[in-house]
Amino acid sequence: MNYKSLVCAISIALMMSATPVNAQVDEEGEAGPWKVRAELAYINSSGNTDADALAARLRIKKEEAVNRYYLDASLFRAEDEENETGKRWLIDGRYERVIGNRFFWLAEAYYMKDKYAGYDYRYGFGPGIGYEVLDTDTHYLKGMLSFLYSYDRYWVGPYGSESYLGIKAAIEYTWNITEDLVLKEDAFYHFSLEDIDTFFLSSETALEMKITDTIALAVSYIISYQHNEPAGDIDEWDRLFLTSVIFEF
Repeated sequence: MNYKSLVCAISIALMMSATPVNAQVDEEGEAGPWKVRAELAYINSSGNTDADALAARLRIKKEEAVNRYYLDASLFRAEDEENETGKRWLIDGRYERVIGNRFFWLAEAYYMKDKYAGYDYRYGFGPGIGYEVLDTDTHYLKGMLSFLYSYDRYWVGPYGSESYLGIKAAIEYTWNITEDLVLKEDAFYHFSLEDIDTFFLSSETALEMKITDTIALAVSYIISYQHNEPAGDIDEWDRLFLTSVIFEF
């Protein structure tokens, strides 16, 4: 059995066996509505891309009593006075199934293209488990641990591609400072089980201020790091500073 088949089999088995174990988790609980969040941002970036640019991001989610669905997409493109200096897009999705006592199973997948970081494309998928550490009106924190199959297709460097099994540890934190002011932190650490020199770090810190029920302003700082980059002239660090307008429906 190859890596892809193994990870797919584990994912399916976990999702099928993930029945709620807490009587408070009701399979017939009230279904949450689909929510859409669209974001337009001005970016000042440094690292593999040095330019001012515009970006767009989209999140679609639905949170029910037992099942939760998340889909995220982002597009970034930059140019200087003469040439394209950055182009990156990413789509990722995650399904969560609550099993009680704040625990949940999850399955996630991602696909991205970022040639200025050395990749023609990258994708990965796999199962995991999560735990809601805090869930209050003021603070929300959850941690997730995933077992992923990943495939990296390189744009540059001596190696054409690489596939590997890895572990991804992630957190999502929200602090409702006031009714209209929110601080958020999303971070992950993704490393290969086959080569400890291959790992990725990412952190996004954002401060959002609500203007109306559907419009908000935000500033955020995203920092990404890749160890064992595809080629020596690729910068290990990417940094983005965003000023955004957010629309929520």
